[in-house]
Amino acid sequence: MLSEELNTLLTRTGPGTPMGELLRRYWIPALLDSELPERDCPPVRVKLLGEKLVAFRDTEGRLGVIDEFCAHRGVSLWFGRNEECGLRCPYHGWKYDVNGQCVDLPSEAEESGMRQRIKLKSYPCVEAGGVIWVYMGPPAEKPPLPNFEWVHLPPSHRVVTKRWQESNYLQAIEGGIDSSHVSFLHRGDMATDPFHKNTGGARLVKSIKTTFDILDAPGGLLVGARRDGDPGTYYWRITQYIMPWYTLIPPYANNALNGHAWVPMDDGNCMAWSMTFHPTAPIPEKDVALIKDGYGVHAELLPGTFRPVANRANDYLIDREKQKSGRHYNGVKGLAMQDASVQESIGTIADRTQEMLVSTDNAIILARQRLLKAIKTVQEGGRAPGIESADQLVRSASMVLPVDADFKKHALEAVKHKKGQPHVAV
Repeated sequence: MLSEELNTLLTRTGPGTPMGELLRRYWIPALLDSELPERDCPPVRVKLLGEKLVAFRDTEGRLGVIDEFCAHRGVSLWFGRNEECGLRCPYHGWKYDVNGQCVDLPSEAEESGMRQRIKLKSYPCVEAGGVIWVYMGPPAEKPPLPNFEWVHLPPSHRVVTKRWQESNYLQAIEGGIDSSHVSFLHRGDMATDPFHKNTGGARLVKSIKTTFDILDAPGGLLVGARRDGDPGTYYWRITQYIMPWYTLIPPYANNALNGHAWVPMDDGNCMAWSMTFHPTAPIPEKDVALIKDGYGVHAELLPGTFRPVANRANDYLIDREKQKSGRHYNGVKGLAMQDASVQESIGTIADRTQEMLVSTDNAIILARQRLLKAIKTVQEGGRAPGIESADQLVRSASMVLPVDADFKKHALEAVKHKKGQPHVAV
């Protein structure tokens, strides 16, 4: 368990908090590029780490992420007119460029110099991998650009989605590195989900006895979960935890790889990003259609929003008959919403002073320690871990090994990024 003090330290991410200062040292996935599809399109609200922002693409195609509220009377610039290289407040016509600088102040004479003194908070942003990324930290500490494998693949080889999750980011991460829950929570879907059925991993993952071997990695943790395989073998699922909020999920057979990022909107909500990508082949159109319908690690969304169709307000459309039959182990359809339903049920922020952890929770314990250590490193003037390009360019893996095999040796080889080569999976 954690003390109340440490739980607060890990879960509070707003401006000025120790965790908030750490998380601001990373490039943050903020929007899908499809949310700002063209020049002078409508602006989009963005909430990150407790800050309310607005994003827009200007007349020249430049991206801006600035404070949501006009400096004059606090009107939301989401209502603004995106025109002629700036976002104009509809109330009194104050206009801001992508850097937050006021470029037009209709009521005041230019020679007064007032316009030049008005500047909203703004953050640098880049486009990569179908995502608009924002950096919210000190300029001198800006890290290298995101270097995950899926960022560099052609658009045909990846599908990236996001959904609103009504919980603190940390309990979502902890669910992502908890490989033991797959044998229970998802077991009803292993034989039917189109991205898992008829694979060796889907058959072997049903073994409920899980032993962990966790290796330290420059960017985070390499989490090996061992289950009994066929006689004389172990089935290994290797999850990557990459600082501060990324996981790469062990793959099944020749199906695509998957990953997640859980980005805090505020302390009670996060945006759950899901990335499906294949290193050597396009994602088939039939798979893209399945993803939009909520299969695999993705969720079906209410049209025009990032809120899942199954959500807290409707009890995740739980089906007790399918729960009883075993079709859905907790009665909720879809792997993503099965995870979300149990993670949100814990509460907005988990009370870790009351938990009782066991050996299968070692990855969770170590991830918390990594985060706490990183907070201290940044407070002492050091660089945040997991920001170097090599830290991010790794893979997850699944494999069957003889019981006497050297797991560390095989694991480190299996998770290497090998451009143009398929991933390791069963």
